Amino acid sequence: MTVKRWRGWLLLVGLVVLWEVVRTVLGVSELILPSLATVLSTLISAIRDGTILLQLALSLGVIAVGAGGAIIAAFFAVLVAGRSRWFAELLTVLGALLHPLPGIALLPVIILWLGVGTEAVLAVIFHSVFWPVLTNLHAGYRAIPDTWRMVAANYRMSSVGYLVSIALPATLPYMLAGLRIAWARSWRALISAEMVFGAIAGSGGIGWYLFSRRVFMDSAGLFAGILLVMIVGSVVERVLFGVIEERTVERWGMSR
Repeated sequence: MTVKRWRGWLLLVGLVVLWEVVRTVLGVSELILPSLATVLSTLISAIRDGTILLQLALSLGVIAVGAGGAIIAAFFAVLVAGRSRWFAELLTVLGALLHPLPGIALLPVIILWLGVGTEAVLAVIFHSVFWPVLTNLHAGYRAIPDTWRMVAANYRMSSVGYLVSIALPATLPYMLAGLRIAWARSWRALISAEMVFGAIAGSGGIGWYLFSRRVFMDSAGLFAGILLVMIVGSVVERVLFGVIEERTVERWGMSR
């Protein structure tokens, strides 16, 4: 384990100690700031019960559908932009306008158009994923050296061959960067949307779990849900994306 990782763990331990010291010294009520032991016990109980895992699975499933559609749409948009100059300029303008716009800011319009439900949440996720993936993919596509294009032309590669052999590997670092941003934005947007819309299907997602714990004044359950959200976000960011990057971009010497 590197020194940097050790520092991270020490910082985490320090925050936990600070949490308990503040509770003890200031005499903070369990209702406001429950002990870490209570939070962990509540989280373990919720996991054993299975309800929170079902809600988490529902949330991740909604993200998979919304993000999958956004990634496919962004991919085809970049392909069209590579063949149409005016469409590329249009994407640049729209990206500058819509990329910085948080998905949650569109909720009033989405509610007006789609109502409240799974479709509205999917629309928020689509917006949160589409623009960062599109922006990074487009930048990666434009960064492909002209010599590579000439090599493809000399070998008379088909459009599919060029895409698979040159374009996709060349844009992979940009794609991963876009996906990291898209994941963080979509995860936040999903939980926010679920807390606004309520139970989107069945027992609701993890955002609805957080909201319901607050309604019932279950502070330990609320912090347990927040802890689970942080764990899932960290695992996807550091483990999933880290492994993919290590086995592709870093191994192939394509880091940028």
